[in-house]
Amino acid sequence: MEDSNTLDTLLERAGKYYPIHSGGLATHVPMVLTALKALGAPKSKLVKTFNQSIDNLEKIDNLDNVTAIDVMESELGNSKSYLRYLKYFQSQLENCSLQEVLNKALPKLLPGIAASAFHGLIRLAFAIEANCKSEIAVALAYWSAEFQSFGLGEETTDESLEDILIRLSPLGENFDFSPGIIVDRMSEIGGLLRSRNEIVQPKIIDLETLRAFVLKIFYLQNDFTLLHTVTGCHALSVILPYIESEELALKELWKAILVGYLSTGLKFENVEIEAGSCDCDFSPIIAKALNADDAHIIKLIYSSYREYQKTYNPLYFFIAKRVFL
Repeated sequence: MEDSNTLDTLLERAGKYYPIHSGGLATHVPMVLTALKALGAPKSKLVKTFNQSIDNLEKIDNLDNVTAIDVMESELGNSKSYLRYLKYFQSQLENCSLQEVLNKALPKLLPGIAASAFHGLIRLAFAIEANCKSEIAVALAYWSAEFQSFGLGEETTDESLEDILIRLSPLGENFDFSPGIIVDRMSEIGGLLRSRNEIVQPKIIDLETLRAFVLKIFYLQNDFTLLHTVTGCHALSVILPYIESEELALKELWKAILVGYLSTGLKFENVEIEAGSCDCDFSPIIAKALNADDAHIIKLIYSSYREYQKTYNPLYFFIAKRVFL
């Protein structure tokens, strides 16, 4: 296995497994491999990570007897349709350009951007960064099958993102959640917001504001669910060039982020953060990430590093450094 194609080979192999395991958990194998490669990991680290990460995964037999879906919208959110979606997107990518496939698929997928606790979105973004067609097909099929929309209204408010969360956070704080994982809690909160006809959408939203917001809430709370809003926001920035309506994408991601926060049950206080100035040298953090085994740590450091390169916001450095404190 040559160093130049190690990642491609491992992503191809990872695509032979179902993206969900152990009762609804997302496999992180392809995402962490892509992050490690981008951070400069050697071939040995990629191979070791792959081999250590597949024990709990279920292998797909083959697609020979699988019939692709006819209409993409027809089975969104049906986990049992994953293989039908996979065959569909494999065909689409064989016959059309990536830009054409994403231009067609993403407007239909964005309302379900919370799919698998943001992992459908994140897996697609990492697949695009890896420039791996087979992994892109997997990610699109995964997002489709785990599509999660909350059916929230589009009425807008003049409130800021922080003000909206201050108003609604008591709903999460006082909610009696049933046992379950992140997607289950998000579904419950989404249903509550929908039943109450809560106004959740700001009149104006932009990527810079949303980036700053997710960075702030994660910095303040250091919560596992909120970690996914940071990596999810990074993921959206990667796929935005393939989306005709940036406003639609940001509105849908915001709704998912809001629901995600409320699903934690955490209180929100709009504390001002004084980051100050510092020497944001990611080199020691990246070196530690390359020796780490936790997929979430590796992905967070990768996303933080990439977002810092775009924004130079020192909070990205602080949340990455905090991982190893």
